[in-house]
Amino acid sequence: RRPLASTTKVMPAMVVLDNMKLNDVIKVRTDTAYVSRTKIYLRPGESFRVRDLIKALLISSANDVAVVLAHEVAGSQPRFSAMMNKKARKIGAYNTHYVNPHGLSSPAQYSSSYDLALIMNAAKRYPFIMESLGTKYSSIRSLKGRRFFLKNHNKMMWRDSRPVIGKTGFTRSAMHCFVGRINY
Repeated sequence: RRPLASTTKVMPAMVVLDNMKLNDVIKVRTDTAYVSRTKIYLRPGESFRVRDLIKALLISSANDVAVVLAHEVAGSQPRFSAMMNKKARKIGAYNTHYVNPHGLSSPAQYSSSYDLALIMNAAKRYPFIMESLGTKYSSIRSLKGRRFFLKNHNKMMWRDSRPVIGKTGFTRSAMHCFVGRINY
């Protein structure tokens, strides 16, 4: 069992897509200014399509997006984390436990290499997730037109000629993390 940093974000993407459609609209109701590190600086009152928030979650690893999605689907981060834990058990990831949707370090949030492989394998059933994880650059817009440029943190996408699909993460306790696959 190890901290999993932003590799966490594969699971919230699946839970969101289990409960919402890509074209559903989410209005930001949660103030996310307190969320640290990587974010796209969502503003309360802005509206987005689910597809765009999933892109921001997986491509730019936006922690504020993870919080907004959790609140939209479950009403709170703890209730959303319970949904993530239920999905992990369904997949067979018994050495995984979530307490938040973004992966910022908590001693109670952990996974294993084996479980991350199971989670990534389950994510293959979500074509939009796989497409997003394999995207270097993209942009999204709020429904009022505010534009956000997204850049993938996965440096292997630029260093390897083979398609690299996956999610990276880093925290001081987790260090450098990756879950994914390289297509041969």
